[in-house]
This record gives sequence, C-alpha cells and structure tokens, in this order.
Amino acid sequence: MTRTSAAALASATDPTGKEHPLLADLPATLAPAPSPLTAAERGSDWIALYDCTPWCTLDHAGADGQPGWHQGSILQAIAPAPNVNALPSDEPDTLFEARVTQTRAEAAVWGIESKIWLDYGRDTLELDVAGTDRFIATTEAFLLKLRGLRDQLALVSRDDFPGDQDAQVAFRAAEDARIAAIDAAKAGR
Repeated sequence: MTRTSAAALASATDPTGKEHPLLADLPATLAPAPSPLTAAERGSDWIALYDCTPWCTLDHAGADGQPGWHQGSILQAIAPAPNVNALPSDEPDTLFEARVTQTRAEAAVWGIESKIWLDYGRDTLELDVAGTDRFIATTEAFLLKLRGLRDQLALVSRDDFPGDQDAQVAFRAAEDARIAAIDAAKAGR
C-alpha cells in the first residue's frame, strides 16, 4: 500500500485550483472538506507574522485567534446514507473527521507537539504516528471483515421483497382498533 505524507494531502487543490493529483483517485467521501487558505497560500509574510506552518488552515488574524496552535485541512468520511433514525430528508452524517494539529506556542519552553485529531461522533482521538498506524491497521482489519459481511448480505438478501402496502394499511388499522378496544375496556373498569 502506498502511503502519502500528510503534507502532500494538506490541500485538496493545488494553487491553480485544479484537483490535487494525489487526491484524484479518492472517492469524494474521503476527500478533504473545503477549507480556508493554507498559510503557504497566504504567503511568507503571514507565516512570519504568526509563526505559522505552511499547511495550517487557521485564520490566526480572525476567529481562530492567535498563533501557537495550528491545524491542517480536515479530511472527512461521510456515511453512504442517513442513519436509520433520520428523516428521509436528512443528509448523511460524518463518520470521521481527521486533521493534523500542532501546538508550538513558546516552543523553546514547551516544545512542539504534533498529533492527528480524529473525531468520531462526539468524541476525539488524539493520535501520534504510532497511534495513527494502529488506527489504520484496526480499520483495515475491520474493512476486511466488513467485506465478508457484505458478501453474506448479498447472499441472504437475494430472497428479499417489498411488503404489500395495502396489507400494511389493513394491519395498522386492525392494530389501532385492537389498542382502542383495550383502552376502552380499561376506561370502563
């Protein structure tokens, strides 16, 4: 498997606005989410002023605040369909979001710490390189097993068929009548 450096994946587009060649073969659900300009795209004055890394996408002059903490482009994996409890009009959820982060405020005193933040649901994993490798390995093992489940689903779903809508309406009406009769009997006690 070819591994690509995080720096190479820092932006989904090159300065010409074309799709980055390293991301061209990725499914759209794995491409980085649209993000603001990188520090490199903002220029060397920006990098010098905020002691910013070239791959950082934070706006240190605006809502993202002062220098010292840096974040790269966000990579998202979107669910292929809305969750089972969603409304038909709901959009699919984000399964994962990942980004490189780096803390470097007062680096001479506190050092520099770089991690991947991997958000899943309402929680976040903070992973170093070894932790990221373990996450990738467990995810790849899961995907192998998921492919096996998909093959099993393909076999067992061959006999699937939709229900009879008229029969469903009659079933619900009979169920509602039964519940109403029970409620009436309880009220008459």
